[in-house]
Amino acid sequence: MARGSLRRLLRLLVLGLWMALLHSVAGEQAPGTAPCSRGSSWSADLDKCMDCASCRARPHSDFCLGCAAAPPAPFRLLWPILGGALSLTFVLGLLSGFLVWRRCRRREKFTTPIEETGGEGCPAVALIQ
Repeated sequence: MARGSLRRLLRLLVLGLWMALLHSVAGEQAPGTAPCSRGSSWSADLDKCMDCASCRARPHSDFCLGCAAAPPAPFRLLWPILGGALSLTFVLGLLSGFLVWRRCRRREKFTTPIEETGGEGCPAVALIQ
């Protein structure tokens, strides 16, 4: 019995796919998928394409759902926040760089004068003359 029900289910599946294929080949448009130019959308109530510009005055019309949503309002504080964050990063980088340079720079300590030791700064020949 289970085998017979599987056959019926398979036949229904094949029949449904065949019907969908025939429907798409016939060129019939499903409701809401009619080809409309850019900036317009299909109205099922009026059976024609309507201009999306009228959605501002009447946003609850049936064709307004097919129109592209209006772009969100720009975030006006984006550039000041971004500029402030970048400036703060730059100042902190300069400050930390200065502190590292100050801490790690080579310090020359003169504990004994070069003239008295006769080091490289004062050759012995120069002392005799």
